Amino acid sequence: MDKLLVILGGIVLIGIIAWWFFGKKKLPGVLAEQSAEYQTVLITVEGGYKPNLVTLKAGKPAKITFMRKDSSSCLEEVILPDFGLSEKLPVNQKHEVTIKPDKPGLYTYTCGMRMFSGQIEVK
Repeated sequence: MDKLLVILGGIVLIGIIAWWFFGKKKLPGVLAEQSAEYQTVLITVEGGYKPNLVTLKAGKPAKITFMRKDSSSCLEEVILPDFGLSEKLPVNQKHEVTIKPDKPGLYTYTCGMRMFSGQIEVK
């Protein structure tokens, strides 16, 4: 009986560990602010991208402002492959990127080394 309890406890713990590390996590996101001409959002670049999920409306130009506070070389560049952009980000300065998200979907952007990433959700 004791062996059965130990085995069941082990199976439960393995399940919890697998869920913790491999389960799908909901990304904290932000909805872009809307104006007559553009939608805007600020992304802070510090140990990654904050927020790392941005929601935009399809068909309306978006101005994404990156504020890089991290001086590591990995974060000196942001790549938005689906929009054909690769931009250098100066330290402690805002850098604005304009895109036109025409099609709904989920688009990824990364640092130059592809170690850090964020997502743009277009609805």
